Amino acid sequence: MILFFASIATISIVTAQQPIKSNSKFVTNYEKNNFNRTPRYSETVEFCKLLDKNSPMVTYTSIGTSPQGRDIPLLIADKDGLTSPDEIRAKGRSVILVEAAIHAGEPDGKDAGLMLIRDIAVYNKFPGILDNVSLLFIPIINVDGHEDFGSFYRINQNGPEEVGARFTAQRYNMNRDFIKADAPETRALIVLYKKWMPELFMDIHVTNGADFQYVSTYGVDHCGFLNDNLLKWTNNVYEKKLKEGMAAAGFPIFPYFESYSNTNQRAGVLPNNFPPQYSNGYASANNRIGILVENHIYKPYKQRVESSYNLILQSLKIIGENSRELQKEIALADRNSASDMFRRDSLPLMFSHDFKDSILVDYLAWNDKKVKSELSGADWTYSDRTSPVTIRLPLFTSYKKDLMIKLPKAYIIPQEQIATRELLDLHGIKYSILNTDTTIYVETYRFVNPKWSEFPNEGRVTLTTGYTTQKEYVKFRKGDLIILTAQPKVKIIAHMLEPKSPTSLVYWGFYNLFARPATEFWIRLNYMEVKGREMIAKDPALKKEFETKKANDPAFANDPQAILQFFMSKVRENVEPNVSRYPVCRIL
Repeated sequence: MILFFASIATISIVTAQQPIKSNSKFVTNYEKNNFNRTPRYSETVEFCKLLDKNSPMVTYTSIGTSPQGRDIPLLIADKDGLTSPDEIRAKGRSVILVEAAIHAGEPDGKDAGLMLIRDIAVYNKFPGILDNVSLLFIPIINVDGHEDFGSFYRINQNGPEEVGARFTAQRYNMNRDFIKADAPETRALIVLYKKWMPELFMDIHVTNGADFQYVSTYGVDHCGFLNDNLLKWTNNVYEKKLKEGMAAAGFPIFPYFESYSNTNQRAGVLPNNFPPQYSNGYASANNRIGILVENHIYKPYKQRVESSYNLILQSLKIIGENSRELQKEIALADRNSASDMFRRDSLPLMFSHDFKDSILVDYLAWNDKKVKSELSGADWTYSDRTSPVTIRLPLFTSYKKDLMIKLPKAYIIPQEQIATRELLDLHGIKYSILNTDTTIYVETYRFVNPKWSEFPNEGRVTLTTGYTTQKEYVKFRKGDLIILTAQPKVKIIAHMLEPKSPTSLVYWGFYNLFARPATEFWIRLNYMEVKGREMIAKDPALKKEFETKKANDPAFANDPQAILQFFMSKVRENVEPNVSRYPVCRIL
């Protein structure tokens, strides 16, 4: 195994250092240009079509069209040239989906994937690598942002010479968009994901932040967005073998992290956790493995592409060699999610680090150097890249479950919530339709002290709010939607519909109109003088409540406006009894 990994590293590095002669039609634009230029959209698509034309294993297609009218390219690499999930599953193969350039200024995965598919399908460099696994590769998902091309984006990034923009043409950050799916490109990607349900989803990025020796860091679930059995398999099989393989290939990797201390790198590191608005978190909530690759912004582009190449290659090898085992674990996770037992336990919607427990790991860093800056005059601490050091530091891999919710038997959604229904369909969530008007005993949420963001977040005015819960009879109409939680996508359902979830549709502003404070009316004294008398004459209980309040609250009793407001509030309760009620109800 070590020899195999070493040969992979040698081949990939030799391929990059000694590219095919420039007159070969299979040389990538990246290789032709001293490994520091990434191709434009048209050049990328042209190369994809070239691979399709010259290998029966490769199929070029598109997953949709961008707002600016560009096709979003997809390459399917399969041993037999199969192009549908049903055909490929019938062969017993697993599927890996790799996307690149979701942030188009981070194109490493694009150039790596194009070279790897060429090496597999045209040059047959890794015979048998696709025996048990097929590859879906999106070289550019953010195609419009990619063509907003220039040399001034990500100016602290070490190559390539020019890159695209982080956001789409509509200014969406797609890697925050996997639940709300505002961007058309995100919706196209989710349709593809739903169709194929890949065993592994790899999303390749570039990060800045801490400085270290690693070319690539990575993020997989450690906290528990995955079901327990699949979490163990991910950490004990896939992650373990990936780290071993990448180290043997000359590219050791480390978890994508935040520092415990901003001033002391030896204090420890915290692997990030990823809720489902992110690509890899979305995969986890679907009972599939997601891996976020974060290449290091200060490393030369050539190194970053080579590391990405090997990450995809090692993943193909690991998933291929363990295909049947992984498929069994995923099937078990899906069955568990749809079971009654899954709903007996509370479901965590968030996790936080538990600092009571950690493990000591070797961390490949640089020694820090502190000097007086000639530029600013301040003390400047920087990483001395001529002075590597291995630090033994704590890695905090224990997590506490936060925001625990008890899953209902079902959610029920009024049919007029069209945007929510569209998202249910997009994400592949099953529901049934009420065939008659009916009254159901449900649990409801009411908003308390709602607060909206001062500035938009990802294009939306987000909502944070408290809640009260109550059980009551609610009338529903023929055509309303019932979503049973006994289905594999139950975690996606909960993250969307539970208003406390940080990725919920409530948070993203889909239900802002229901959280608004009750409308304040200018009170016409003459009118309320008349109406108030009518109300207490007809309702003895109201009269008693009014008199008791006056007796116990002198400030109220001596405030004519407050008295009239008291009666107006009673009118409002009848006119808009559910003004603050979240319309998605829970059937327990």
